Amino acid sequence: MRIIHSSDWHLGLSLGALALGEEHDLFLDWLFGVLDAHAVDALVIAGDVFDTANPSADAMRRYYGFLARIAGTGVRQVIIVGGNHDGASRLEAPADVLRALAVHVVGGIDGVDDALARCVIPLWRRGAAADHPPAAVCLAVPYVHEFRLGVRTTEPERSAMQSSMMSAFTGLYARLCDRAAELFPGVPIVATGHLTLGGASAADYPEGIHQVGMIDALPDTVVDSRIQYLALGHIHRSYPRAGGRAWYSGTPVATSFTEGAARQVLRVDLAPGAPAVVSPIEVPRARALVQLDGTVDEVCAHVRALRWSERLPPALKLTVRVDGAVGNEGERIEEALSACGELRPVVALREFKAPAPADGAELAIPLPESLAAMSAEDVLRDLCARRGVADVDSLVAVFALATGLAEIENDDARRGIVERFLEVVS
Repeated sequence: MRIIHSSDWHLGLSLGALALGEEHDLFLDWLFGVLDAHAVDALVIAGDVFDTANPSADAMRRYYGFLARIAGTGVRQVIIVGGNHDGASRLEAPADVLRALAVHVVGGIDGVDDALARCVIPLWRRGAAADHPPAAVCLAVPYVHEFRLGVRTTEPERSAMQSSMMSAFTGLYARLCDRAAELFPGVPIVATGHLTLGGASAADYPEGIHQVGMIDALPDTVVDSRIQYLALGHIHRSYPRAGGRAWYSGTPVATSFTEGAARQVLRVDLAPGAPAVVSPIEVPRARALVQLDGTVDEVCAHVRALRWSERLPPALKLTVRVDGAVGNEGERIEEALSACGELRPVVALREFKAPAPADGAELAIPLPESLAAMSAEDVLRDLCARRGVADVDSLVAVFALATGLAEIENDDARRGIVERFLEVVS
């Protein structure tokens, strides 16, 4: 049985001012070719298909367009589970239609009994007859809030809460393995999980996990010994756990400037009674992510010297050092970008940074007698003065636009404010 394991697509994500639609299109086209060239039997997507619970129409078109043509690769079935970014009910809404395309979706579960009813899915080799025994079975476990497993995070002791969490997840996988062995004896078991499994650093899960500081991760021991391979999602880099029986595939498209390592999907070969053989396949980088930090002269020089071989021009994160108020630095950067020609780099994030005040300098500005007597703008201006922030007026304008947006119900009016917001930011 040959599987491709991927996760954390985050369709619909923007990196600052840069929408990642083109990058996702190139990845999905590439993945389409990989599924065909490697004679893959099943594709497993371990959560966070979308970046938000209510994805845009553009993100959904990209997702459904890919699934609609996947049968052309010869892949026999697709397993998709929900992640913490996905809306479970929205992901499952078209499940009956997708099942006709051999796409099985489990967005979320309501408990162990629900999982036993819906998460044990047989897998067949490509070309196998419908009455042929399955070659493997998948335990399609989505992101699970511990509340669904009967765990209450009001335990007075940290050790008691950790024990409850570990017992709940260990029991979930054990019960599912029992069910798989009962229905499909003797075939390899592959499972999914969208969770933090042992040893991840805080940088690996910036959006946080349940009870940070009390339960940082689940131990490898939750992986039942009968599971030949556990396809993990949630962490954005790729690495193995549980002695190589569990792997994170990581994001196929970088979602931040800190995700600099090569992106990959994992090819997994399974056979009865043998360890899973995992082969990483590197995803071609569609766009370089470049961070530039310096004076406006230094940043402009770096921009003009940029060269790249990727399909798309680089995305830039600019930190421009200024001595005081921002002047014509933005215009000079624009000129440097224009000099790159038609395929100019894209500024995803830009910051103008003034020198930090000397130690104790902020104490020279007296504290107000009462914050209650200050307006929100007054507080912002006071904070900017203490931090040495340049171009305070533009920041105040952005603040006013952002805080006013939530009070406006008319879509056109909101859109106009967003456009003005982007003008001020740029």
